[in-house]
Amino acid sequence: MARLALRGRAAALLACAAGAALAALDWPLSSPSLAATFGTAAPGGLVTGLALASTGGLVRAVEGGEILFCADAPGGRSPLPSALGSFVIVEHARQVAGVYSHLAPGSASDYLRKVKPGDILGAAGASGWTEGEGLLFQAFDRKEGRWVNPLLLLPPLGDDKPPVIRSLSLLRAGKSYPLGETRSLGQGVYGIALESSDPSAAPWTAGPLAPYSIRLVIDGALAARCVFDVARASGGELVFFSEGPRAAAALRGGEGRYVLAERLLARGKVVFEVQVEDAAGNRRSASWSVLVE
Repeated sequence: MARLALRGRAAALLACAAGAALAALDWPLSSPSLAATFGTAAPGGLVTGLALASTGGLVRAVEGGEILFCADAPGGRSPLPSALGSFVIVEHARQVAGVYSHLAPGSASDYLRKVKPGDILGAAGASGWTEGEGLLFQAFDRKEGRWVNPLLLLPPLGDDKPPVIRSLSLLRAGKSYPLGETRSLGQGVYGIALESSDPSAAPWTAGPLAPYSIRLVIDGALAARCVFDVARASGGELVFFSEGPRAAAALRGGEGRYVLAERLLARGKVVFEVQVEDAAGNRRSASWSVLVE
């Protein structure tokens, strides 16, 4: 059921015709190990793709298509001022461009024009700006002008581990009040920041792996729902989510936290509930209460 749900989300996002086969896509690396998910808070900002840890693995086309651009970096020096290092862009079906970056210098298959599913595009590497050796794979919907979470398009990984909820904190005037440790506080407007991550078995990570969706309920009413499905550039900023878009700068709260909402807390007991879910449908929930005086 989770697999069917993901296919449906992807079809809606890409405006595919009914019956379009997304199952033809495959992972760009064998035995993929997630080092960053879509929305992961990495040193350079929120990730708009998937980082896969690998040492020298062969990078393959997830689907057939045509190579639009190839920038190789022999000796580790890129001919372009790009953080991607050596990379290949392939125009796949439905106007989706696949970006395969951080390839090993000199490995990009720049002699190819047309590619078939599984054709070798290069080798996993550490060119450009990256925290470890592997591949950054991104899917750009050229028709809609937005990045799409690749986990909506690729076959599901065998994953039965739910995300981890580390803390929920209230932010005000440069101070952080972790719920569970804070029993009472004064009235006022507070930011609400969640620290949560998806487990990873990768030898390195770009940061705490972002879950797929986050749901915040305050006193029984839905206060925020964040779904890491798409991201686009808007007004000079990177904006996440297809519903209730949020600028990455406002969403990122530092220390691996996401600022979910800002609320005026009035006198009385306030109950917070959070539910996080990964792309495989694994969920975890937690709740806290605090007395506002």
